[in-house]
Amino acid sequence: MPEAWTQARWQFESIDEGAAAELADRLGVSALEARLLVARGVADAEAARRFLEPTLTQLPDPVTLPGCAVAAERIVRAIEAGQPIVVYGDYDVDGVTASAILCRMLRLAGATVATYIPHRIDEGYGLNTEALLSIGAGELTGGRRPLVITVDCGVSAIEPCRAAAEQGVEVIVTDHHCGESGALPAAAAVVHPSLGTGVAGTQAAADWGDLSGAGVAFVLAWEVARLRSGQRERLPEEYRRTLIDLLAMAALGTVADVVRLAGPNRAIVAGGLARLPQSRVVGVRALMEANGLGRAVDTYHVGFVLGPRLNAVGRMGHAAEALELLTSDDEAHCAAIAAKLGRVNEDRRSVERRVLNEAVEQIESRADGGDERRALVVAGPGWHPGVVGIVASRLVDRYHRPAVVLGIEGEVAKGSARSVPGVSIYEALGACGSLLEKFGGHEMAAGMTLRADRVDELRDRLVERVNGELAVEALTPTRRVDVAIEPGDLTCARFDAVDRLAPFGRGNPRPALMAEGLEVAAPPRVVGKSGDHVSLSLRFGDRTVKAIGFGMADRVGEVGQGARIDAVFEPQVNEWQGRRSAEMRLIDWRACGVAAERDAAAAVAMAEDGR
Repeated sequence: MPEAWTQARWQFESIDEGAAAELADRLGVSALEARLLVARGVADAEAARRFLEPTLTQLPDPVTLPGCAVAAERIVRAIEAGQPIVVYGDYDVDGVTASAILCRMLRLAGATVATYIPHRIDEGYGLNTEALLSIGAGELTGGRRPLVITVDCGVSAIEPCRAAAEQGVEVIVTDHHCGESGALPAAAAVVHPSLGTGVAGTQAAADWGDLSGAGVAFVLAWEVARLRSGQRERLPEEYRRTLIDLLAMAALGTVADVVRLAGPNRAIVAGGLARLPQSRVVGVRALMEANGLGRAVDTYHVGFVLGPRLNAVGRMGHAAEALELLTSDDEAHCAAIAAKLGRVNEDRRSVERRVLNEAVEQIESRADGGDERRALVVAGPGWHPGVVGIVASRLVDRYHRPAVVLGIEGEVAKGSARSVPGVSIYEALGACGSLLEKFGGHEMAAGMTLRADRVDELRDRLVERVNGELAVEALTPTRRVDVAIEPGDLTCARFDAVDRLAPFGRGNPRPALMAEGLEVAAPPRVVGKSGDHVSLSLRFGDRTVKAIGFGMADRVGEVGQGARIDAVFEPQVNEWQGRRSAEMRLIDWRACGVAAERDAAAAVAMAEDGR
């Protein structure tokens, strides 16, 4: 289904040209690189060097991660005493990779390890009291009471941890989410990057940034390796090589969880992506081979190829198979699981498309996509709970407003919500709390359960609430533009230099460049197996380049040969039969001469309106 298209407002980054010129001179880089760095808030020369050359030496000492030292010491005592350990994870990519990281390091350190991942539909996110008590009673460890370590969950599990403590079950919590109550669970240790120096086991304060669950697990695994080996500076070879392999999985979890790629996260992802193609982890190699990935792997491949496949089994069934892939050393078994993940992901996409089509039909039939209804609530019988969150995100992309998608089973409606900047969906749903059986989440995403006969009332009340918060102008999509370029920038060398800013992701998006006065040098063509894309040949100065607009075939009639346009695009270098060429991946275009002041005026109006 092609996305509905609305002419976007182009939002240009503010750049201190003097600072960019000074940075280019001090670093010896092109003006384009320097301007992109300044646009990202990296104007200091030393900070820019660290940004362009992220290394593992930029990671702080593991003992500065709040709670890490106490947790590692307790884990090593359990190993030395022969006490079994259970790793309790989450069902998304971050949780699965975090579980695999800790499981592999604990096994190397000599522990007896079992794993547990809750069922997305039957149990939901986080620590389940009943499951935790069963685990604590030795269900997974032959009747022996284990030490339980959570990964990517647990910081808000006040009641489950209290119940476990009453039964004499020790729990170590490792997490990166925010605890809703502000209180910490009763645990032997809480490892969390945002808890500060007040947590036992924290030495000198360090800025660990927005670590993912997998990132937290990696740092804890690192400290366990140092304690268990007795070597704090130079680890024994097998520990060192294992940590490098685990770094690749930490990169998978970090990118898939869409945390900010700055500071330690940037170092983890840069190092992990470089290691992925050479990983010794059998399951990682099987997953790469099953998807035809070779030596060049970037955040796109993680976010749109590997991540969705690891996520699919958790959405459509049970994530235990994804964890098994990353912890097994049986090549044939891992190859079979990797192939299955691909099939399950195709099933997930098929179900997602069906639910999305039905949701769009509901919205269009009620005319809910207009200016007067600035929030969407759709519901349908049998909509799979594993895809409602993805569909809500698709609706936000399409209609540029908060969306709630609910699957109805009998008399119960259960689903997910996604929002837009400026509207806290958690607070908006809280204002409708009397209609909900339960709900939880944060500003941009939430989950909820209510009676099916109250869906219409939820729709009306949520629309009323959001209409008071979201200006009509905000329904127009915004296209971020980093810098405008000159014809001389349209070369492979310049585009290669732009790639030095990788890895790209949240907090460091792939650069969006703008070129003005492009001439359409040949008739536009619709391309792709399904005819979804448009291909343009564009002349810029004395250069002619190929431009591809994915999913933009419905705009082909806007331009003809000889027309002039301004375009926003991502730079890319195409390699074919040993030849390299600079190309554009189109984000948006508009007729040449449409005043940029229109965008600036709209931005000023929105700012003055307080929106």
